[in-house]
Amino acid sequence: MLKGKTTVTKENLLQWIVDYSWIIESIEEARQPVAKIDNSSYIGAKTAMYGIEATLPKAIGGSSDPVFTEVQRRVYSLNYRIKEYEQKIAEVQKRIPYVVGDREVEVLHRLLNGNSMRAIGKHMKLSSTTIFRVRNNILNQMLGL
Repeated sequence: MLKGKTTVTKENLLQWIVDYSWIIESIEEARQPVAKIDNSSYIGAKTAMYGIEATLPKAIGGSSDPVFTEVQRRVYSLNYRIKEYEQKIAEVQKRIPYVVGDREVEVLHRLLNGNSMRAIGKHMKLSSTTIFRVRNNILNQMLGL
């Protein structure tokens, strides 16, 4: 989505702000150390590690084990998604300093924490209309409008 030079639209930016908290959690989860998976250590690969069988030539390339193939697919897919998530988060974080005003900053940080518009309004004792107006001001400031 952000490959190359893409203009950031108001809708995209709003969606990235709303999704910010779970995207951060997904990135943190993906960065957790995971046991390295390769053909020699994977249980289902059935590659002999000891004895005379260990000296025999081993197949090069993928495994015929469907579970191992699925694990590889998921890891590749996760790495691709995480790169996209990091680009979205970087785009939002780059624009945070453009937001000025106490209300705007408070609403932005609560949105980034995953709070709903209703919860923000209740906390700040403001109507939903006012919160939506503040949110639109935030987006305009972040886009430089």
